[in-house]
Amino acid sequence: MMMNKQKIAKTLAVTFLSVMCWGAARAANASVPSGKTTVVYFGLQNQEDFDKKVKPVFDSQSCKNCELVNYTPYTKEGAVDFPALQERVESLPETTSFVFFDFNMKVNDHNKDLVDALNKKADKGLVVVGSAGVPKANETSSPLSRTVLGQVHNSLIIGELGEKDRLMPTGFYGPEMLTAIRPPKDKIGQGYAPLIFAANLAEHWQKHSGPEWTEHFKAKKSKSRKLWLDMSDMF
Repeated sequence: MMMNKQKIAKTLAVTFLSVMCWGAARAANASVPSGKTTVVYFGLQNQEDFDKKVKPVFDSQSCKNCELVNYTPYTKEGAVDFPALQERVESLPETTSFVFFDFNMKVNDHNKDLVDALNKKADKGLVVVGSAGVPKANETSSPLSRTVLGQVHNSLIIGELGEKDRLMPTGFYGPEMLTAIRPPKDKIGQGYAPLIFAANLAEHWQKHSGPEWTEHFKAKKSKSRKLWLDMSDMF
C-alpha cells in the first residue's frame, strides 16, 4: 500500500511539473507574434499611387510573409478623407501587426481626437510607426512635440537625411524622433526612408511582441553614441 502511495505521489509530481512547463512555454510564446505580419498603412497618396509607388518599395524591402494594407480613407473624389481618419484608427483590422503613418501634421482642434484614438490603441500595445513629416506648404516647421505623431505614446518616428547627412530643413524635428535614415541611392529616391524602416521592422517583427519592440529601440538609442542610428544598428 505504501509503495502504491509513493508511485501515485511521484506520478502527480511529474504531471504537475509537466503542466507548469507547458504553461510557461505557452506564456513565453504568447508574447511573441506569430503568423503573417500585416502593416496597416495611412498616407497622402491616392490608391493608384499606393499600388504603383508605395507598395512595390515595401515589398522589395520586406519578407514574403509581410503585407502592407492601405487603410487610408478616401472621399468620393478620391482625395484623402482626413475627418474619417479617427474612425479608421478605431476600427483597425484584428490582423494588424503595427500601423505606419507615411505623413505627419501639426496638432489642431480638428485632429486632437485622432491623437486620443491613437493613444488609446498605443496604451493597449499597438505600435505606431511614422514619418517625422513636413508641414504644409503654407506652414513653417515646428517641434515634433506639436505634431500628431509626436504626441502618440511610444511612437517610432523616423526622419530622413539629405545632403551631408543632415535632416531635411523643412521637416518637423525634436527628441521624439527615434532616428533619421538616408534613403538608398537608387531609383527609390527621397521620401521613402520611413517606409523602408517600416519594411525592415515587418521583416523582423516575429522576433518580439509590440511592447518589446518599443523597449528594444529605446535601449538601442540610449546606449548608442551615434547621432542617428543606422538600420543595421536597430535590427
